[in-house]
Amino acid sequence: MEIEIRAKLSSPTRIVKRLKNDTRIVLEGTKKEKDLYFKHQSDKERKLVLRIRRTATGDVLTFKAKSKGADTAWPDVDMPLGHAKTLESILRNSDYEEVVTITKDRTTFRCGSLEINVDHIKELGWFIEVEARGKQSGRKKLEKQISDFLVEIGISKDDIIRQGYVPLALAIKK
Repeated sequence: MEIEIRAKLSSPTRIVKRLKNDTRIVLEGTKKEKDLYFKHQSDKERKLVLRIRRTATGDVLTFKAKSKGADTAWPDVDMPLGHAKTLESILRNSDYEEVVTITKDRTTFRCGSLEINVDHIKELGWFIEVEARGKQSGRKKLEKQISDFLVEIGISKDDIIRQGYVPLALAIKK
């Protein structure tokens, strides 16, 4: 299960510098990602979302089940995708509808078991997203670990958001 918490960044340069200067944290790289989210027309509650992620190094199909918790945890499965355009066409012609597209420039860091992403999202602005993997039974403990890490690197508790990028993007779309 993917457990993640994000925060809006008013000063991304300061946070990136802090991450780069912390000896516990390793810079993994930077990439552009384009995420297309689909749901079936009959799935009014978005119990299962399909994401096609396009990057320069390859595409990935992700199945995301309904959020467990305050939009911070999702059972998910990723798999390499060889024919993203073909799958997109099949979905669009099989009663799947695009929920939202999110385009981002992502810089990824790692600190132990935590993945840290500093994202510039075309539609939303700058964010930091910290992710851990675990089981539903350990979700609260991991959420606390992530929140504590964000505060430790200088993120105000007031800037922490317990919503995913999809609901944030849908809110501005309305």
